[in-house]
Amino acid sequence: MVKGVDQFHGTNTKKFYKIKQVLTCKTSSVIYIIECKKCKIQYVGRTKSFLKTRFSGHKNSIIKQEIRPIPYHFNNDGHSLEDLVIFPIEQVTDSDDLNDRELYWISELETMEKGLNLVPFKCAKRQGRIEPPDQEPPEEANEMLADESVCSDMGTSDQRGSGDSKRKQCGDGEPKRRKKLKKKNLSVFTYATEQRLLTCEDAQEDGEKAISQVYNKLSEVSCRTMESKNFLEDLKKKISDLRTLKACTSVFVQVQANTENKKYKADIEFISKEDWESELHFLLEILSDKQDMEKNTEDDDLKTMAEEKITAIYGGDGLQKTYRELMAIQHSIKIPDNCRKTFSFDTAKKLSQSIGSYIRSDKKNPQQFWPLVKRVTIYLPNSPALLEGIVLVDLPGAGDVNKHRDEMWKECLSLCSSVWIVNDINRALSEKVANEIFNETLRTIAGGGECHNITFVCTKTDDIDPDEIKEGVSDEELGIADMEDSSDDENREKQEKQACIIYRNKKAKAEIIKCHREKAVKLLLGDKNDTSGFFDVFTVSSRQFKKITQKKSSILEETETELPSLREHIKELYVSHTVRKVEDYVSDVSGIISYLNFSKEASRAKIRCNDFYQGEFKRLSKALEKTCAILNSFLTDTHVKFQSSLAAGVKEAERWWLKNATEKVLEAAQRDNRGHHKKLKALCKCDGYYRSSSGAIVDLNYTLSEPMYKKMNVHFLQTFGSESSRTSIKGNFSSFQEDFITSEQLRGYKKEPEKYLCLVYIRTQQRKLLKDLEKEMLQRKKKIYNSLSDSICDTMRPTYQECSGISGTSSFTEIQRRLKSKIESSEKVMFNQAMREMLKQFGDLKEYLVKEIKTQMTTILSVALNQIPDDVTGLPDVSEEMEMMQRCCEALQLQIFK
Repeated sequence: MVKGVDQFHGTNTKKFYKIKQVLTCKTSSVIYIIECKKCKIQYVGRTKSFLKTRFSGHKNSIIKQEIRPIPYHFNNDGHSLEDLVIFPIEQVTDSDDLNDRELYWISELETMEKGLNLVPFKCAKRQGRIEPPDQEPPEEANEMLADESVCSDMGTSDQRGSGDSKRKQCGDGEPKRRKKLKKKNLSVFTYATEQRLLTCEDAQEDGEKAISQVYNKLSEVSCRTMESKNFLEDLKKKISDLRTLKACTSVFVQVQANTENKKYKADIEFISKEDWESELHFLLEILSDKQDMEKNTEDDDLKTMAEEKITAIYGGDGLQKTYRELMAIQHSIKIPDNCRKTFSFDTAKKLSQSIGSYIRSDKKNPQQFWPLVKRVTIYLPNSPALLEGIVLVDLPGAGDVNKHRDEMWKECLSLCSSVWIVNDINRALSEKVANEIFNETLRTIAGGGECHNITFVCTKTDDIDPDEIKEGVSDEELGIADMEDSSDDENREKQEKQACIIYRNKKAKAEIIKCHREKAVKLLLGDKNDTSGFFDVFTVSSRQFKKITQKKSSILEETETELPSLREHIKELYVSHTVRKVEDYVSDVSGIISYLNFSKEASRAKIRCNDFYQGEFKRLSKALEKTCAILNSFLTDTHVKFQSSLAAGVKEAERWWLKNATEKVLEAAQRDNRGHHKKLKALCKCDGYYRSSSGAIVDLNYTLSEPMYKKMNVHFLQTFGSESSRTSIKGNFSSFQEDFITSEQLRGYKKEPEKYLCLVYIRTQQRKLLKDLEKEMLQRKKKIYNSLSDSICDTMRPTYQECSGISGTSSFTEIQRRLKSKIESSEKVMFNQAMREMLKQFGDLKEYLVKEIKTQMTTILSVALNQIPDDVTGLPDVSEEMEMMQRCCEALQLQIFK
């Protein structure tokens, strides 16, 4: 960092600019410049935090080799961190002007056209496509940047290096000639996204620094009594917990960043030997069955799966061997005792070659292990394209007869925050596929998932026959009516194909949104009105995108492949998660520091404010009792609604179980039932659930409980849905947060620090409590929702186990008979038991939420509004840390101190 300078040189403008303030690395709310010693290229930035905090963030991004403007430059072309120089040029006391001043200096120093700054305008969405950040900004944006008069109130002309001391007024002088921007592939992110991330990084670092400083200062605090020691230890533990921000094929493949070293690593988790032996027995039974000698499409899935798995492990000869013979050569299957194996390599190529046999069917490899694998986790080092904290999970589409893998499939779906459904464009428009997606896949995450985004990705969009599209579609609709006649038939054909692709993409998006969006919202969000960012559709062509990146002739433009749009989509999901995570952390740190600050203020002035503390404790305790009563009443009413709807569902289930079970599960699509007995047996082996290789799911437990789900779904989604509604638990939480200590009440004590900060502390602890309760509620929500089908599964499990062992020529009839007999004999008990289980679990949640809010909030009020022990002396001065957290909250627009 350059220190003590009073002027700097604009390397593009060749002018010198005066610095009129005394600025250091501890200056906050500052405009700064980063300059390269080697090539003198410059970058203009802004930060509300200390400059040294922002500099630390830039250094970390260079070390991590992120694809962002600064690290991109200093990690390329013989550059390094040693070539970086940073210095502040202006402090902006009014933080609202900070953004304007940054834009002024970017324009003045020409660091967007000739430097490292990104285009400072958010990418515009046009016709469903996001324009890349390296394109020229909108006309009005260029005019604003080009016209110096726009910045007339932002600085004097001597700051810009001219000798004229007059301030330019709007309209004075001629605007600069607008220059076409150079294309810069310098960043994974757009300008707006980059600024959000930089702000989050600053806030996180300031928060970690502030809480560490406070922890160190507490070492000087002394006390004598055991009560005081316990008080201090509890306080230190809370602070210590906040010293770092805590994060968040044929087999499951997870890909994430390796934050430990620079190796390419793969952790492979196997199924147990006992599981494989059980599965092998069933696979051989599928192949040995003689009931269906003729080819049967319904049976092909299971046969193909059985043949592929046995061949992969034992080779082609394995298909001719008996179970006993295969068990005799079991020693050749090397499943580690701990069911885990790890590979580590210096290159991605070596890793890929080594793990191929563990994740996919590969005919070139003589021995494959993928049928034995439960999950593969791949760690990529220094991968700037893979965002830290993001875990990509490729869920296998193929069916399975391994119960544990199927359970993992459902559990994994419920943990995904964003679910992408990927199909080629023609299949994505199929009605059958649509029904499978909504009736089966999304149902898995409906009741208890963490999903807040559904994304449809239609692939192979360039796989198209233009003649088929042009039938019944005019040239005007395709946008080729004005196409000039050309002797270049090849070029015209290319343009027509491009127009047909874009036309079909547009129609496909509209159709998918029309067919799926409303269903998805209703299924996953209930009554939520604001569904922006929840449902997205992309029509992509990776083949055309690859041609473009290889500088080959292509039919589509880069943006028309929509791969750039898809990348922006996942980045937005990442940034939204990062912002929420940092906001929660900053709130927690602000609360602890507020507590210490108001305690210090009261102690230093020897003010106990007994009347205030006692009055507030009484007022807030009364408000807490009222809140708990409202929440308890709401949850009691909801429990009654659940009971009523479930009771109606029980009657429907008792009435229609035979018809539903027979038509949807027990009988085959073909009249002669040929081959269906194998799927029925596979279903029994997996406790009533079977997922075929085509993705179709057969679930007897859900089929039996479906009438109950249909009756209670509306109430369930409403209860666990939108936080803006009083008819949801989150809505009640939001009202509690807003009304318990209002912003108006907070502002009323702004001039009395010890009282004001006391209420800030209560507010932040209340926020933390409600966030923790939401996490617990999400986990319980999964169990509550699944309790209906889980309860039925528990009732049916003994019969499933019996049926999985039935074989012979009459096995299908016998399995059918036993399942029907069990349901019939249990119907008067089974459905009522399922209802009672769900009501019990919801009742437990109700008791838990009310009790936790009452108990935890009472403790928070006691800590905040009672005196700290008299013998605790030497409380540290945390005013510096307090100012840091106030700046963080302001930068994040977090309403903690307002």
